[in-house]
Amino acid sequence: MTSYTRLQADGADELQRGPIGWFGRPVFLELRNRFERRALRTSPLWTAEGVPAGLGRPLLLIPGFLANPTSCDPMRDILKAAGWNVKVAEIGRNSGPAYTSLDVCTEHLETMANNGKTPVTVVGHSRGGQYGRILAVRHEHLVRQVIALGAPLLIKYPRFAPVRVPIELLEVSWRSGAFGPVDVGQEDAVDRDRFVPFPPHIDFVSVYSRNDGIVDWRASRDPAARLIEVSSSHRGLVNGLPGVAAVAAALSD
Repeated sequence: MTSYTRLQADGADELQRGPIGWFGRPVFLELRNRFERRALRTSPLWTAEGVPAGLGRPLLLIPGFLANPTSCDPMRDILKAAGWNVKVAEIGRNSGPAYTSLDVCTEHLETMANNGKTPVTVVGHSRGGQYGRILAVRHEHLVRQVIALGAPLLIKYPRFAPVRVPIELLEVSWRSGAFGPVDVGQEDAVDRDRFVPFPPHIDFVSVYSRNDGIVDWRASRDPAARLIEVSSSHRGLVNGLPGVAAVAAALSD
């Protein structure tokens, strides 16, 4: 890890210290997600109007931490309707060691990219966006573009207490072997790769919302990424109108 990227990570964490960092997210605004989903269903985007044609190109969609199995369905269905060859990463609730999920995502990439002949677009929500960044760092020849949605890219975990506390408790549990054998070395390698400089030839987009009720928007402002700001709940970034519209705009670029 370079001193530059370490400073970036430390700086983002510093922004979240104190009572505001621990309890200051507008979590009540997550209640608007039902309206964001309804707005998506009544918009032209629901029938893929305005979404760049996929032309059969591969796209890997990675859900966030503790994601409901159906959380990515709206995004998946719309992108498929636009002609993208979409695969939702088979990582369950995405709550275990990061390296096991990354291994699954890497297998998907290798299959979808056809040995690097057709690099893959990776769209990741929250923790899935972190994975997208790491996959591009580790497998430059397999990745065409990374679009991160509400992802804490400059830190490992959001400092917001209702999110950070259960995540850290889970990590302590599985690192201790409570859920079976764990390769701590591989997990430590993931932590090192989180802040490695991003490959400059791969297009990188970070979509964030200042009123995201879960992830502090400042942690999503990776200096290596093109930034797209929307007004959305955290969940709405993957299943509501603001997030889908942002992905459509990012793909068109």
